Amino acid sequence: MSRPNAERVVGLAAAHAVMRVRPRDVLTIAHARTARREVRELLREAARHRVAYREVEADELERIADTVHHEGICLLVKPRPELRVGDLVRALAEPGLLVALDRVENPHNVGALLRSAAYFGVRGLLLVSPRERALTPAVVRVAEGGAEHVPTCVVPSLVEPLDQLKAQGVHVVGADAHRGEPVTRFRFPPRSVLVLGNERHGLAREVEQRCTELVHIPGTDAVESLNVSVAAGILLAFATRRGARAP
Repeated sequence: MSRPNAERVVGLAAAHAVMRVRPRDVLTIAHARTARREVRELLREAARHRVAYREVEADELERIADTVHHEGICLLVKPRPELRVGDLVRALAEPGLLVALDRVENPHNVGALLRSAAYFGVRGLLLVSPRERALTPAVVRVAEGGAEHVPTCVVPSLVEPLDQLKAQGVHVVGADAHRGEPVTRFRFPPRSVLVLGNERHGLAREVEQRCTELVHIPGTDAVESLNVSVAAGILLAFATRRGARAP
């Protein structure tokens, strides 16, 4: 089942999302006997699009998926088209919201962020990574289908992309654990990018310097801060409710 340059998509929700959004990109499917009921509709859709699929033993599926966390299904799909910063700039020609991640690398956090971003209608994600394929199978699985609905642009640094966005009149709103305006009182401008930093170190200095405003989530002093994906969900709820709504 190996295909050069193909990407693995594992997890039931992620697999269903790929079949709904870009079925023509699916090359082949492997599934476990134990997942027959869960994948029945997906395989019916695969047959309709003439996508080959087969049932395999558990150890073979683990080998194909390259993980034990496959939820009984693995798709090999064509790589997503490369997205450039200019594409996201054009996406904010009308009111909407982008998210930018500064040194947020944990796949579970990135995946959970993508899930929340899709739920709240975020127009796109800027992700700093040295790898072209930063959306690993683990990220896509945790995103529960969100990776198919939020265009993601991988960049080596946020500095130039944020400068490009600001030059087009986009407000850059940085999230901080304690500083800035309480998000409960802050109104996100209609065209905004929300920048979230590393949990331990926050926003890099050169990234913070490009922020138009800083916001924080009020809380107690019981713990130092929130998990970045939890904080993102709260901030996105306020951002999309109070002004930067994406259709």
